[in-house]
Amino acid sequence: MKKNVVYDLINVFWRFLICSACFYLTNVFLLVLLFTVHFTVITAPLYLIALIIAYPAVGAMGDLLRDHQWTNEAVQGAKRYWHYYWVNKWKYIKLGLLFTLVFLFLAADLYGANVIMKNGLFMPLVLVLSIIALVAFSWVIGIQSYFQIDVKNSLKMAYFAAGHYALHSVCLIALMFLIYMAFSFIPQFIIFIVVPLVIQGIMLITQKPLHQIQQQLNVEV
Repeated sequence: MKKNVVYDLINVFWRFLICSACFYLTNVFLLVLLFTVHFTVITAPLYLIALIIAYPAVGAMGDLLRDHQWTNEAVQGAKRYWHYYWVNKWKYIKLGLLFTLVFLFLAADLYGANVIMKNGLFMPLVLVLSIIALVAFSWVIGIQSYFQIDVKNSLKMAYFAAGHYALHSVCLIALMFLIYMAFSFIPQFIIFIVVPLVIQGIMLITQKPLHQIQQQLNVEV
């Protein structure tokens, strides 16, 4: 069969469906909590467990999307997804918990500035810090899908990349804003392929600068 644009688009869409299915099957517990259990102090430990399960799932999905040896066959894709999930689980859990603490701290600051302090000057600063943290998190996702490095070096490289590739960081912010806006308009069932689309977008935006970094530092990919 001769490849064409339609054929390539079908393959890309099929790839996203398989990644989405693996991701959401892994996170059934989190989905059940989101739809049936309100977040409270009592249920917070359940949500924490669900997030710990979800962190390696995000990393495994990025690894699977980058995997050029995967031929888009569903069973093979599922096997490779679970392999990535299991092998890299602790690294992704550490990164996920770290950024969760950062975002919780910033959310508490926003709440304090808005409700307790009623400080209009402090809120923009916290919003800027939140955007910086979101950009750093996006770079980490791209870095982990491109390099085989540990948590410490991943964070260092994210700091380096965010500072040296400002235009790409702005594109990451724009991507997150578009996704945020899309949730107000898209049908509910489309949400199930949004996460792999976001990760694929992050990988595409960060691929060129990360390749340049790899050449400069001679880092293993």
